[in-house]
Amino acid sequence: MLLRCTLACVCFTALSFAGSGQRTCGTSTDSLPPLVHLQEAVIQPGPTIPANHRAQPGSRRYSRLERRVIKVWPYAAFAGLAMDSLERELASITSPKARKALIQVKEDALKAQFEGELRKLTVREGVILIRLIDRQANRTTFGVVKELKGRLSAFMWQGLARLFGHDLKSEYDPKGDDAAIEHIIHAHGLENETGASAAAAIRR
Repeated sequence: MLLRCTLACVCFTALSFAGSGQRTCGTSTDSLPPLVHLQEAVIQPGPTIPANHRAQPGSRRYSRLERRVIKVWPYAAFAGLAMDSLERELASITSPKARKALIQVKEDALKAQFEGELRKLTVREGVILIRLIDRQANRTTFGVVKELKGRLSAFMWQGLARLFGHDLKSEYDPKGDDAAIEHIIHAHGLENETGASAAAAIRR
């Protein structure tokens, strides 16, 4: 339970990018688009999985990973789509105090909306969500937390994560450790979803 809550809070902190970005785009997280169901998987040519990778297509391990990736993808996609918008918004604010206040407002709003859902994730789902957020943000979760909450908070979360065998400083590796995740993303065409689809899937 402690690890699940830790991962949920780390994921939630990283998702602070999403709330701010949606506002910049003119869409409030309180009025997300109507429910849109994800389309059936259409297998597409994509990256290969190294022969020595533990999760090979057709295996039970791959199938479990596939279910988890599809479940948590909307959260990571929602965060990734809003990244540039948030950075532009913060770039117009020069006062460190005002930047911190803006991030806190967005964090509080997202906590009210998403924390309950994130805390229901299993440990493995939480880890995969962290990996996907790293992929979408093109930076490590440690870097995201450090940027939003400061060095002290980043080191605190890193210490807690390391107690349970996870490293928030590890980079997403689409050709190595994360090759199976990347294969699943391409196989299901997840990157082709629109922002509305990702947002609506979160509300399911």
